[in-house]
Amino acid sequence: MEFTALALAVMAAFTGAAFYINFVEHPARRDFLDGDMLAQWQRSYPRALKMQASLALAGFFFGLLALLWSGGALNLTGALFSIANWVVTYKWIMPLNKALMTTEPEAADAATRALLEKWNMLHGLRTGLGFLAVVCFFAALH
Repeated sequence: MEFTALALAVMAAFTGAAFYINFVEHPARRDFLDGDMLAQWQRSYPRALKMQASLALAGFFFGLLALLWSGGALNLTGALFSIANWVVTYKWIMPLNKALMTTEPEAADAATRALLEKWNMLHGLRTGLGFLAVVCFFAALH
């Protein structure tokens, strides 16, 4: 049960951070001009990458330990939702990240803004996967 609680705590932190990015940070960026919006995203992205990648991996790790320690399909499912964030990131979000990181803010235009909006929508998948992991780990505790 201890590993399930750790997995729950880690994925709750992940989900809270992802939710903040989707519903607070990104909407605030929309007030900027295209170049400033991109520049703010470019400054934020490297820090968020380190934090969220670590938390998703830790959620998966503690979920697997919980599965080995106490069993339960919910621990396995929570671990899979946790690591699914890596799959979503590498398959759909990373190509956008690369395009956005290589664009100079001075060259940003309406197409860049559209890419940032698409990025936010795809990032919402990460928020949802984190939430599903939290639900699984919470249910596994009860």
